[in-house]
Amino acid sequence: MDDLAQIRTLMSVPPPTPEVVAEGRALLTAAFQESTRREPTVGRIRRAVRAARWTALGAGLLGVAATTAVVLSSSEAPAPAPGHSVTTLSARDVFLAAADSTSRTPATGKYWVRKAVNGIQHGTPDNSYTIENTTSIETWAPRTPGGRVWLISQDQRVVPATPEDEKAWRAAGSPRSWTYHDPESTLSAEPSERDAEWDDTGKFLTLLKTPMTPEVLNALPTTPEGIRAYLEKVITKGYDSEPIDMNAELYRYGTQLVMDFPVSPEVRAAVYRMCAALPGVTALGKVTDPLGRTGQAVSFQEGPAVRTRFVLDTATGQPLASESTFTYHGKQYKAYAAIKSITWTDEEPALPAKQSPMNSPAD
Repeated sequence: MDDLAQIRTLMSVPPPTPEVVAEGRALLTAAFQESTRREPTVGRIRRAVRAARWTALGAGLLGVAATTAVVLSSSEAPAPAPGHSVTTLSARDVFLAAADSTSRTPATGKYWVRKAVNGIQHGTPDNSYTIENTTSIETWAPRTPGGRVWLISQDQRVVPATPEDEKAWRAAGSPRSWTYHDPESTLSAEPSERDAEWDDTGKFLTLLKTPMTPEVLNALPTTPEGIRAYLEKVITKGYDSEPIDMNAELYRYGTQLVMDFPVSPEVRAAVYRMCAALPGVTALGKVTDPLGRTGQAVSFQEGPAVRTRFVLDTATGQPLASESTFTYHGKQYKAYAAIKSITWTDEEPALPAKQSPMNSPAD
């Protein structure tokens, strides 16, 4: 589905009633809170926004969706200094180099551990400036079937998003919290406690509603042709009869597979080689990711105003970050999922005192 095409189509709908506005804001707020807490990936944020947006817009809620849309942004590669030439690898070269490196990465241990930082921007309650909150999230997934998945999270900070936003924040009295209504929710500038959620169903890690259990992950194809065929089946099932751009979806869910799931080095290499052959993928050259690390970036255009950026360390084959750009009425909002580390370990997670079962498997 092209979200922007849907928005353009709905531009002429009548203004929403107060009841519809309240319902839509509640849907969107719940979706954002769930997406940032449970799974920090760009793909999950996009799907949460899409689900809430189109449920609300079906009743004419364009204004609320546009106002509260959480979107993803990245900067282009910096220009080379005068007198210096920079050779930019092609997207194909980036993916193939990463594939060659990742196939040499060992993967042994009891748990797959993904430590990441999720950053997300949105307007203040009065939309006078933009704030950004970040959350640290650890995912501990057992190698063997039947084990317990742990998700450990902590809200890190909420700050003005840019120097211009900081000026507006100071002019507003430098608040340390922001309260939203319909429904009531508050963001705080102070870090929260660490808390952990656990899941024993084996269905928390999902790709387009397909549970990625240890059995499924261990059986994934290890050739680019095989992983493409597998993902095509998952995508076709997930979208049902909805028209899609298969190459765009293969890129989206292929990169998500290596970002978010405990796949083997052989599977990761197969995904990279599949992406190397996809049309529409372009190279952005050497960039700095949200955590200040240098990597090679590739991009895929998703409509006239949305561009994703996937940052890789070609020397190790490790994914570093996943980002996108969405511009609405000339204003950009940002979000990202940046991976601090992906490792296998025999250690047990250091669990906080606050623990609870997950209410339901993730979408």
